[in-house]
Amino acid sequence: MAPNGTPNGTPGAVTQASAAAVEPEQDIFHDTLQPFVKKYCHECHSSDDPQAGIDFTQYDNEDELIKGKPRQTWEKVLAMLETGAMPPPDMDQPSDADRLELVAWLEDKLFNLDCDMINDPGRVTVRRLNRAEYNNTIRDLLGVDFNPADDFPSDDVGYGFDNIGDVLSLSPLLMEKYLDAAEQITAEAIPIVDPRDAQYRFGVERLRSSGRNGRTSDGFHVLASAGAVSLDYDAPVSGEYELTFQAKAQQHGRDPARMQIAIDRKAVRTFDVTGQMRDADYIHKMTLKAGRHRISAAFINDFYEPKKGDRNLYVGRFHIQPPISRERLEQVITAFPGDGLSEDEAVARVVRPFIGKAFRRPATDDEVQTYAGVARMALDEDESYEHSIQYAIQAVLISPSFLFRIETDEKPDDPMAERPVTDYEVASRLSYFLWSSMPDDTLFDLASRGELRQPDVLNEQVRRMLDDPKSQTLVDNFAEQWLNLRLLDEMSPDPNAFPDFDPPLRDAMKRETLMLFEAVMREDRSLLDFLDADFTFVNEQLARHYGMDGIKGNEFQKVSLDPQQRAGVLTHASILTLTSNPERTSPVKRGKWILVNILGKEPPPPPPGVPELEETQKMSPDASLREQLEKHRADPGCNSCHRTMDALGFGFENFDATGRWRDRDGDHDIDSSGELPGGETFSGPVALVKILKGRRREFSRSFTEKMLTYALGRGLEYYDRCAVDEILKRLESSEYRFSELILGIASSKPFLTRRGDGERE
Repeated sequence: MAPNGTPNGTPGAVTQASAAAVEPEQDIFHDTLQPFVKKYCHECHSSDDPQAGIDFTQYDNEDELIKGKPRQTWEKVLAMLETGAMPPPDMDQPSDADRLELVAWLEDKLFNLDCDMINDPGRVTVRRLNRAEYNNTIRDLLGVDFNPADDFPSDDVGYGFDNIGDVLSLSPLLMEKYLDAAEQITAEAIPIVDPRDAQYRFGVERLRSSGRNGRTSDGFHVLASAGAVSLDYDAPVSGEYELTFQAKAQQHGRDPARMQIAIDRKAVRTFDVTGQMRDADYIHKMTLKAGRHRISAAFINDFYEPKKGDRNLYVGRFHIQPPISRERLEQVITAFPGDGLSEDEAVARVVRPFIGKAFRRPATDDEVQTYAGVARMALDEDESYEHSIQYAIQAVLISPSFLFRIETDEKPDDPMAERPVTDYEVASRLSYFLWSSMPDDTLFDLASRGELRQPDVLNEQVRRMLDDPKSQTLVDNFAEQWLNLRLLDEMSPDPNAFPDFDPPLRDAMKRETLMLFEAVMREDRSLLDFLDADFTFVNEQLARHYGMDGIKGNEFQKVSLDPQQRAGVLTHASILTLTSNPERTSPVKRGKWILVNILGKEPPPPPPGVPELEETQKMSPDASLREQLEKHRADPGCNSCHRTMDALGFGFENFDATGRWRDRDGDHDIDSSGELPGGETFSGPVALVKILKGRRREFSRSFTEKMLTYALGRGLEYYDRCAVDEILKRLESSEYRFSELILGIASSKPFLTRRGDGERE
């Protein structure tokens, strides 16, 4: 079991384990644990080829249970015992009393920590910006309005999230992408030519003609039949351009000559060129991305009658007005040479504050000298001042200090060398946690004054940041990954069984769930609303899918739920679809999803050689899914997995594989009743949701651990339980308000403190 907190998070046969008394004078290890293991576990887990690599004969005393790798092994053992997954059902079984005693002792030994003695803040691996963080940081740093990281390789995922330092490597391909992106970004952020200083005019000598005769006359290309005049244009920035074409025509026939404008070989507009050889300007506005584009004007309606007349098109100069303003240029280049300011002095005035923002801390004199030196080399090669600044900024954007979130320790290899993170580091931790981006001016200013770590200031900033629209990234990045909603894009229900399912419905499903998360965050509601909210958000298509009346249009509306059918995210179509198979529901997948995502428990993996459910289905094709799973579970090798998950999954069988309510499945009535291993019974999804809400401490612990993992960018260790417990106290005293979770994380020891690398003794 990963260090997820109290083991009683999984609905198991021994939920009261934490309450069992442990007599300190007893030698439980020798008197209880070792005999128990010898009797029930040695057959499979002894030194002779132990299953799963677990050899219980190597442990001689209880101190060996709680350090390093052995702790992880015994955490898994605890989870197996608690859920009743081990010993396997076909082996001798301990009594409930023996199991309770051992589970209580292991829980106490592994998780009843003396936080004053442990007091370990942990250590975060240097973290590369993931794709979302890179895009957002570039946006806030330079004001560009495109997402350069969308072309980067996908980020790896660890502990359920894509912002984990241990898995965010830097490949040669990604480094090439960084180099290309730096050029594109600076080209857009620092437009070199201002339209007030130069006009983008291209005469006939700059244009290519594909006309049959290919001749010019009086400053015009002559298109006597089919043909086009074109230009390859390098757009300096993304934005709206005004394209002006000079043209005239020799007319004949009833229709005027027609000129078709194409961008990148795609027709975008057609002009009637009127008048007899009277030149005029024809204007088209077009949004272009930075980079090269083919712009052309084609003659598309040639007409000729011998001895009567001819229709021809004449195309002259092109004029392109780019979307550049001096104001935008000066957002980055804040100083220019002149008025007693030398080039080097001007460069330093530009580079120093930019480095400070890009590196998320004050720039050192050596760094200013280094990056200003890049600009100086460009100036020495007769590049313009603006171009030299571009090169300097490109160098900053490929620096490790920009691409990685670096927190420097004086003793990086000493696990006992503990220190509070600096105010600038707190600013970055907060901003990338809540905004997936760099700190803003307010955070930088507080950090520069050394005030950000003050508790009242820190709390005020957390609330401000949650209120800021940029906190939407907590919805888009944390919620999507916590709930596995990114997997929904890969789901393709069988079109024969579910003909109404299409991409717009899939998008609506995801948006419903994200809007509920946002409502809990924005309105500072209880975390328990995720489990049993009596409202949701739907548009017309999703409402029709749910059988709701009176909802029209694509706009999402807040609506009340039928209290007999739905409550919270577990009854959202998004969750029900991504936990189903293409052609049918999957109680096993749904049960596992609840265990992992709601209760924070990873169920044991199936033993090797266990037959697939499909084999059972082939043997009993006329049986209901519940009956098939009961037969499947009768196999001792299957029972250890399914006994924990199936009851949870069957509670939601009233929903089909796309989340629609149903009372029958083919020829069989739906039976959504069940009994959990702890003895609690239910009938239907709402009753099961009520039971799960009763396990609020288990849910809030799981949710807190996932949010803390996301905030820290690392997996949690056993000593992080101390911080989690403190946050849970805060939550319980505030009715589980969302803001109290975030405030608790931001003020926790692992968030505000770090240490050197290595394991503490």
